[in-house]
Amino acid sequence: MSGRRRRAFILDKDEFVRLSLNKILNKYGFQVEEIEDFSQLEKRKKDVKEGMILADMEIEALEKEIPFLKKWNDRIILMSPLISDELTVRLKKLGIQRIIKKPVDPRILRKHIREISFPDEVKVPSSGKKRDGSHVDQKGGEAV
Repeated sequence: MSGRRRRAFILDKDEFVRLSLNKILNKYGFQVEEIEDFSQLEKRKKDVKEGMILADMEIEALEKEIPFLKKWNDRIILMSPLISDELTVRLKKLGIQRIIKKPVDPRILRKHIREISFPDEVKVPSSGKKRDGSHVDQKGGEAV
């Protein structure tokens, strides 16, 4: 891996959540930055392209960010305390495929990060445990 760390942008109102995610993402080798909204990333295309965005936003606020979402939906992991089938359908229509339930389980977060294609393929450390078969994701009990 090169000396340059990938960036992870955290968008969440809760300070405790931001601190917890900051610690987890630093452990995974990311340079973490907290943001207030997507507009802060408009002039940072390279950082976004080589990194990821972990956000907790209301669906109504997301729907106002459609141009941004269309451009960077492969870089976004959305967090929410309540994930319903209706919400999942609406988010998928916006192009958001990665949704995790709060409180965030680091193992689930690691799984979603590994699904993101990074330039120079940044690898997230594994937990060291080998697992077989499917497991239950926090998205309402579906096996993945």
